[in-house]
Amino acid sequence: MISVRELIENLRTDCLHYAGDRPCWPHTELGYRCTCLKFKPTVRRGLIIKLGAAGDVLRSTPLLRALNPIARGTKILWVTHSPELIPPQACDPVRPSAATMARIAATKWDFCWNLDKDPDACAILASADASEYRGYTLRHSVPYPVDQAAWHKFATGIDDPYSRGNRQSYVEEIFEIVGLPFNKEEYWLRTPTAEARATAAALLPENPTIGLNIGAGKRWPSRIWPMQFWIELIKLLKAHDLHPMLLGGPQEAEMSRRLVGETGCVASGVQPLETFYALIERCECVVSAVTMAMHLAIGARTPLVLLNNIFNRYEFELYGRGEIVEPPIPCDCYYRGVCQTGRNCINEISPAAVFQAVLRCRNEVGRTEACKQT
Repeated sequence: MISVRELIENLRTDCLHYAGDRPCWPHTELGYRCTCLKFKPTVRRGLIIKLGAAGDVLRSTPLLRALNPIARGTKILWVTHSPELIPPQACDPVRPSAATMARIAATKWDFCWNLDKDPDACAILASADASEYRGYTLRHSVPYPVDQAAWHKFATGIDDPYSRGNRQSYVEEIFEIVGLPFNKEEYWLRTPTAEARATAAALLPENPTIGLNIGAGKRWPSRIWPMQFWIELIKLLKAHDLHPMLLGGPQEAEMSRRLVGETGCVASGVQPLETFYALIERCECVVSAVTMAMHLAIGARTPLVLLNNIFNRYEFELYGRGEIVEPPIPCDCYYRGVCQTGRNCINEISPAAVFQAVLRCRNEVGRTEACKQT
């Protein structure tokens, strides 16, 4: 039996896999002991701050692919309100608690990146001891760019005309902020469990299934597509031997029930996030407004038909899988949750236009299936 002295002498706290409060995975999975064949020295320690919203957290994960933390020996602490969305094999996702703040204060960081123009997030960056700072800090107790690289994204948040003229996607903007080239790195999401995938397989009707995410959130009624339009789209899909499935959360339960009654289509019901993701992963195409389902479809590399009216279309990175359908004339109420003119331009996106976009996106399926294997 190995002695405590031998264990301490061989313990490599500088290993990327070392946790300290629990056995490392080479020990639990392979039975190794320090120092083992899986030893990987920690070269850098990084702090990423991206608290919310959940969709923005998901579309910030391409940074993890660019950092390639395991291969490059980078140990990352990611502070977020949605740690359940971040892949734990890439970093250590934690909530912004008092314990987290103590941990940040006790560590010397090689880099600290704050991607949120939010006072709380900026305060976390301002309190960290790091060799490199990127993103946003506090100036006169309000958010302010750390350096010139963060100014473009900062300006889009405080000046509507400048924001309307933006031609960079959100992912391009955050790569610019941290000083990395964007090479079309994909989202990095947690892989659904076998149980979640089995549940999704049982729920999903026969292929080809077109997922219809019918909600848009109570905060944004200006982007909610009318129920009658969903009915017309469902009828068009069925007439062409495509199988629509209604996707949504608790807020869409009543609308989903009514659509099932009107059209006889299948509904997923309210599912846990992991199962919801597994459903989207199995769809041939997803139709959605700007919602969590949109980001999950992008992360699953499922072709997407995105209904957009109030946002800048250029901010969305679809990676060549799908298209954005908008009103023929641009929206009058940029980034407004409620229509200010009575026009309700979301109603100008016709079911026929969305249906044609679905047909075009189906041509992406073969290429997308190959992409999913990489």
